[in-house]
Amino acid sequence: MQITQGVSVGLAALRRNKLRSVLTTLGIVIGIATVVAVVSLGGGAEQIVLAELEKMGAASMIYCFRPGYIKRDDGVYVRNTTPEQLEYEDGDFILENCPNVANVLIASEREFSVKHKRTAQSLQVDGVTPAYQDVENWYVKLGRFLSEDDIERSDTVCVIGSKVRKDLFQGADPIGLELKIGDERFTVIGVMAEKGSQMWQGGWDSRVIIPFSTMRTRFLDPGWPGVGYIRVQAKSFEQVDQALMELKIALRQRHISEKYFEFFTLKEAIKQLSSTSRTIQILLGGVATLALFVGGIGIMNIMLVSVTERTGEIGLRKAVGAKRLDILTQFLIESIVLSLCGGVIGIFIGVGLVFGTVTVLTTFVMKGIAWPVVVSVQATLIAFGVSACIGIFFGLYPANKAANLMPTEALRHE
Repeated sequence: MQITQGVSVGLAALRRNKLRSVLTTLGIVIGIATVVAVVSLGGGAEQIVLAELEKMGAASMIYCFRPGYIKRDDGVYVRNTTPEQLEYEDGDFILENCPNVANVLIASEREFSVKHKRTAQSLQVDGVTPAYQDVENWYVKLGRFLSEDDIERSDTVCVIGSKVRKDLFQGADPIGLELKIGDERFTVIGVMAEKGSQMWQGGWDSRVIIPFSTMRTRFLDPGWPGVGYIRVQAKSFEQVDQALMELKIALRQRHISEKYFEFFTLKEAIKQLSSTSRTIQILLGGVATLALFVGGIGIMNIMLVSVTERTGEIGLRKAVGAKRLDILTQFLIESIVLSLCGGVIGIFIGVGLVFGTVTVLTTFVMKGIAWPVVVSVQATLIAFGVSACIGIFFGLYPANKAANLMPTEALRHE
């Protein structure tokens, strides 16, 4: 029996019982659509997170801060009561003694009321050092950035994000104009290039940046060093681990022990992201697999019914010379065609779900966020192959049953 003839017979059988065929393939459709949608949406979400992490200073970043709780040698977390704090002088020491470190950013951040004339907003204010641009991968578009002289003099100058310029200055050139941060007056000396945001509420462009020394002297407690965190940039992604080891040694020399501080690398975040994404996709894939299994049982059931309904036809074909292999092939092809039809429909529905979900999320839930639509070709091909395998696996028993019917027994049903 030719394959094309078997496909034609299979499609004819589907057309004869349209409603039954649709209900039979429903499990396959749901399973395949879920697989395609989950993998594609997961891929888009992963790209959003990776893009945001890139905006935070590329993959060579090491983040160091003093946590509220530390882990003891016995594994129990206790409050961090040590007087040791990160200090401004740590930055120079790290640069001098860590050969795999390219830049060190000393920073502290707070939220303040920022006002220009009658317009006021609550914005994040970052007190930073000049390394901010390189470490954060974010540069000035208009005017200039903070200099070492600004740090030494604790000048009341600031650099603003593009959205701050739009909201407070109505898009006009703000260089040389003043705004109030809390009760202090600052002169705008620069505007950062538009950076956008995928994850951070308020966004990068809604920040005000001032000298770290000014933040410490005018807004923070006099007895506190003012260092919220130290962000270290390794010379390359491959040198992150070595730079981290050097950083810990440097802090051990400057302080009692590095164990009072916590370290986080973007390299670890990328690994955790990939691992979490795979875990979620596997869990949801398990649900989709269950739907596929149910769909496969439906195909087996309907093929058994089809064998029973067409027993006389099978007997007649065998009586005129059809071989066992011909009958087996015909019913197996019908099962595969039924499953593949469900698979194709499922793929189209899955792609539609991806576009629909992204549209809803970006329109109503995560407004202004560019969620990339990543339709996984690999997942689509695998889903198509799985649907064919389901047709073979669950259609084999009914096809074998039909092929083993004796002509004389089958003809009695006529």
